[in-house]
Amino acid sequence: MGIVNSNIEYPRVILNSVPKSGTHLMKQIIEGIPGMLSYPNKFYEGHSTDRDLHYRELQLVPKGLLVTGHVYYSTLWSDMLREMQFKHIFLNRDLRDIVVSYTYFITDNFPSHPLHAYMLSLPSRKEQYLALIQGVFNLQYPSIATWYSQFIGWTREENSLQVHFEQLVGSHRSRRQTMERILLFLWDKNHLPLPKNKILEAMERNINPQGSYTFRRGRIGDWRFEFDEEVKTCFKEVAGHLLLVTGYEADYNW
Repeated sequence: MGIVNSNIEYPRVILNSVPKSGTHLMKQIIEGIPGMLSYPNKFYEGHSTDRDLHYRELQLVPKGLLVTGHVYYSTLWSDMLREMQFKHIFLNRDLRDIVVSYTYFITDNFPSHPLHAYMLSLPSRKEQYLALIQGVFNLQYPSIATWYSQFIGWTREENSLQVHFEQLVGSHRSRRQTMERILLFLWDKNHLPLPKNKILEAMERNINPQGSYTFRRGRIGDWRFEFDEEVKTCFKEVAGHLLLVTGYEADYNW
């Protein structure tokens, strides 16, 4: 592989993602960069009441380390990352596939989730999809649109690298191009710690989707096999506009 140039400065990196958007796969790709390590702390939600705690924790992250989180967008967090010169990567995914993946995860792997018992009480997977899309008023659980909209602000951040899960699994070429974008973003015009091709090969070798207990299929467009017309209509009414905002659809004719 070659020897990592110890004189090259590594950035501090935060991988922020929508839950069930392929965080583990993306984390493996970044961890595959020789010399890049993960920091044990994980950040969730990023409520303003946790601002001081998160600020102190982020200050402790050395350069060359990766932290991960599912942090809602806020100017507080945006300003913190800019102040501390974190390289921020935002990982997104088709919200329809998130609904499918999150539903399976809640019912099969997440017994402490607020909807776990309720989901298991429903007669079919279809009813579970409808519940997650519409929200459950009696449990004060929001619709998928309300939940997802809390992350949308990150897609408008100029200092953030936007990555779509589909770019990582669509083809070897698209994944390779995305990894090159990541390296360019992390080091900008500075020298890389190793020749680019050596780093890309190491990033590829570190990929092992089955190494995550949250991994199910990781397919693109899985929703097409799972949603019937009623579920599709419900999704369009509740969250169809978000597919337009994020560029996954140009209209409602899907």
